[in-house]
Amino acid sequence: MTKLIKIIKSSNNKKKYDAFFEINGKNKKISFGAEGYRDYTLINNKNSKFYLSNKKDRDKVRDQYQRRHKKDLLTDKNKLGLGAGALSYYLLWTTPKMNISLYKKRFNL
Repeated sequence: MTKLIKIIKSSNNKKKYDAFFEINGKNKKISFGAEGYRDYTLINNKNSKFYLSNKKDRDKVRDQYQRRHKKDLLTDKNKLGLGAGALSYYLLWTTPKMNISLYKKRFNL
């Protein structure tokens, strides 16, 4: 049984977030999102230095990221939603705001 427990700001200064999972009774932390780089949540946030005012530009950047990183989702961990690649792809690059409930539903967490 796998369960997503929480997602918080990362303790690793090179990453944006830490996701905490319970996997078969054991706790696991996965850090994801490179600190200092833009993502779809940031380019949609008017208060972010990465904000892009034109929706077409935002969607173009998102589509380029998703094309480049689609192959990352083919690893066993990412197929289960338990890799940094899947966390970044689905939480930082799919919707304008991090949608944890959609992520949990997608991976049955």
